[in-house]
Amino acid sequence: MSLPWYIGKTALRQSEFQDGILTDCNLCADSGAVNVVSTGIAPGEGARPAITLDVANQHNRSGKRYAVYRTDSSGKTSRAGYVKKPVWGVVWGYRDRQNYHALLLRAGDDDFYGYQTPELQYTLFTVARGDTTFHVRWRRVSSTAIHPETGYNRLHIVPARGGFDIFLGRERECRLGFCHDDRLFGDQAGIYVGRGACVKMKNWSISPHEYLENQILWTAEELNEHLRHSVNPIEGTYEFLQASSTNYNIRLGGNYHLAMVTNGNGYLLIYESGAQRLSDQWQTGMVKAALRPTGLSNLFNVIWYDAEHKPIDEGVKAILAENGVLTIHFTREGVTLEWNRAAPRKDGERYRPQNLQHPVQHTPIAL
Repeated sequence: MSLPWYIGKTALRQSEFQDGILTDCNLCADSGAVNVVSTGIAPGEGARPAITLDVANQHNRSGKRYAVYRTDSSGKTSRAGYVKKPVWGVVWGYRDRQNYHALLLRAGDDDFYGYQTPELQYTLFTVARGDTTFHVRWRRVSSTAIHPETGYNRLHIVPARGGFDIFLGRERECRLGFCHDDRLFGDQAGIYVGRGACVKMKNWSISPHEYLENQILWTAEELNEHLRHSVNPIEGTYEFLQASSTNYNIRLGGNYHLAMVTNGNGYLLIYESGAQRLSDQWQTGMVKAALRPTGLSNLFNVIWYDAEHKPIDEGVKAILAENGVLTIHFTREGVTLEWNRAAPRKDGERYRPQNLQHPVQHTPIAL
């Protein structure tokens, strides 16, 4: 399990990690909490996380209510009511509270005598830019594969074409639904701990699934807004300088105008304009390349998406010089590309693509 999870103790929340089990209790009356870690799988890098975990809510007994509290401005904590059927679950693709996917659970109908098939209630949704889209609204699932009340249940988040398949049970006995959104907003994932919940989690497992990156991660407005306010000296717009190639079967697919933005531990080159080869397949906000650090401050490993959105990563390196020139070397292909960092945009200024002066020939392979 990758660390660190959030560990700490306050008047309203207590979290600890011991013997491979994360325990997180949220006593806050006003809001739920998330406990997330980096998956190492960032947006735009050609993969989606497959996640499995065993999760239980210790505050999930039939007929019970669980106290929640508030702390006033003087620091005094007092009881603020009770919660019946606290909510818990898993989040992924998490960037912040405005952008993530979630599967949430709560107790089913009370079964005081143990005659019913174990059941849970669940909902599946995506929050993007603060707007919520429900893929499944609260629904019941009954199965002998469910461990009721405080028992552990295994959840599976499985990348699939166009989204994520969601299963419950050790052998995926219960298919809960499909998340019709394949975006990763961020590289974090973890558990959700609702008001009054006390969640235990173990056997956290992440594995990458290859994915063809051809989605829009940034709108033009978001990209302009981000770059106008960025204080990162590497972020900004990059204008095409030149290309050289020893392979006559490979040409650049256009004089790409790109934007560099941070992404987890690395950077993304976001397409803004300039595609000529398969130009109908490229829109502002798509990923053209992902740069991951190597340990040297100005050298990066690169995943480059060619004109057909196919990833190229073998022997691809990027060097960012102090003068703002970005050079990408394709060792196997015998190609070198260069961009120059443009002057920062002024407030209110947006990028307006220029007409390309040098049409790219129609060739079998286009970068």
